[in-house]
Amino acid sequence: MDASTVIVAAIIASSIGAIFYNLLPVYLGTAQDYRGLDNRAIGFLSSAYFLGFNIATISAFFWIRHVSWTLVVAIAAPVAAVSLAAGIVLTSYAALAISVIAAGGALAAIYGIGTTILGDTSNPARWFGVKIAAEALSGALLMLVLPATTIARWGFNGTVIGIVLAVILLAPFLFWVPKAGRKWARDEQVSAADGAQQSPYIWGALAATLVFFSGASAVWAFIERIGAKNGFEPELLGVLLSVTLVFALVGSLLAAALGGRFGNVKPFVAGAALSLVSMALLNVDGSFTYYAAGACLVTFVIGLLLPFAVTEVADLDVDGRYVVLSVPAIGIGAMAGPAIAGILSQSGDFSSLLAFVAAAFVVAAILITVSAARARPDAATVGT
Repeated sequence: MDASTVIVAAIIASSIGAIFYNLLPVYLGTAQDYRGLDNRAIGFLSSAYFLGFNIATISAFFWIRHVSWTLVVAIAAPVAAVSLAAGIVLTSYAALAISVIAAGGALAAIYGIGTTILGDTSNPARWFGVKIAAEALSGALLMLVLPATTIARWGFNGTVIGIVLAVILLAPFLFWVPKAGRKWARDEQVSAADGAQQSPYIWGALAATLVFFSGASAVWAFIERIGAKNGFEPELLGVLLSVTLVFALVGSLLAAALGGRFGNVKPFVAGAALSLVSMALLNVDGSFTYYAAGACLVTFVIGLLLPFAVTEVADLDVDGRYVVLSVPAIGIGAMAGPAIAGILSQSGDFSSLLAFVAAAFVVAAILITVSAARARPDAATVGT
């Protein structure tokens, strides 16, 4: 599982699976501007996507080790492209939501396989960091290119066209996806521990991932709307959003460089503290400087912390099935966060939304600290 082609395929699979999420602010912003949707409607449109995403990834707990991964990606990639493209011709909100649910399921299957492959490598902390950096890089490039090209010409339909073209261009790398994998240390663990049991504290790490990403998704889904509410130019916001994804990339690369050197908990807690500063900056009205600083800082924190959250799950995963549950944990958070954000910001004020995000990051830091502290004796027993 450490072969370079396999790792590249897994990283590209993850990039494809995350492409809609990374373009979520642009997708929702253009949907609102060109389809006449309010904040609640675009919040639930995001949640519809992650409904499909979560159905696919929760079920993956049962099928991920029993079906051909090459077959799954061969089916899921065209289904994702067609489902997204359907949004161009569908006029009703309900039909658009259904197409988004289907796209979410297909992209989630690809994303889940990419995550599982990297969890099977001998250094998941490093490759999870690289994976999330690659996801941010692809998103940043599209953020730079689409507003001046397809979106400028076709609006919301241009956003959809850009996403579909990106999926088509990246899909050939999926031919390197292996048919199956294995938990890299499972044989050694089982032979040494003679049937060691899965640590129950892995659920605490999964809960921390879910809560963290609900806050991350809430602020990411509406970060463009926060800028628009302050009267900043759309072109300026488009450039800034691409820059924020570069900061997310830097955060992920930092996580990859650390590679577990300081564990997972200490960097996570430090990043959660930084997120509070970013919320305070975003809450300042009328200043593009403060807004830009807050947006860049929060995306840096998201890019930094997500690899550590998923790595903590992978570190506690004895039999190799549970790491894929980090994907629905991310997906449930991504589904709940924007919906909550849409409700909290329905009045047009984003202060309550930012308070919710700050609380989510703090709760996630507490959960991962407690679960890791209690799980380490179990992990030590398994590894002896």
